[in-house]
Amino acid sequence: MKRDIVVIGAPIGGAAALAQLVRGLPRDFDAAVFVVLHTAPDTPILLADVLNAPGGIRAAAAIHGEPVRRGRVYVAIENKHLLLRAEAVNLSDGNGRVQRPSIDALFESAAESYNGRVVGVILLHAREEGRDGLRAIRRAGGRTVTHRNESMSEAPRDAETGEPLSDRHVELEQIVGQLLAYAAGQE
Repeated sequence: MKRDIVVIGAPIGGAAALAQLVRGLPRDFDAAVFVVLHTAPDTPILLADVLNAPGGIRAAAAIHGEPVRRGRVYVAIENKHLLLRAEAVNLSDGNGRVQRPSIDALFESAAESYNGRVVGVILLHAREEGRDGLRAIRRAGGRTVTHRNESMSEAPRDAETGEPLSDRHVELEQIVGQLLAYAAGQE
């Protein structure tokens, strides 16, 4: 199965890792990519500009109602949840989560809308944020990848079952190759 919906979450401090990952994706990447980066309050960051690289996949701030297209990176905007609904981007104020944008809200909406077509990626160590989303993606038949690094040397585990929440727990440099394989239907 081709997995053509990629959702990526990174905590505060994850901009450099996120930029390295996204800049490694080719312009013709056969998936749509959605990104949530937590930032400190009152610290504006022009993330789409940071993620763009010459010859690479294009990143831009997500726009409410815009259609989902492969070969594009949709970046969550400050203080709005980035959700996926019926082949379109949805920006929302609510859903009961305090953190906006929320990694879990993005991941859960992707799993609900796209089932097994989804690949969820957590960079660095997002603490509890992201775990519910990874669980939802796995339950929907999607795949999950976590970034092996100093702060997350082991794959995160499901608090209820003790099972790993990621199908692959790899170094940052290996994530692009994993995403290319998933998008091509190789795993």
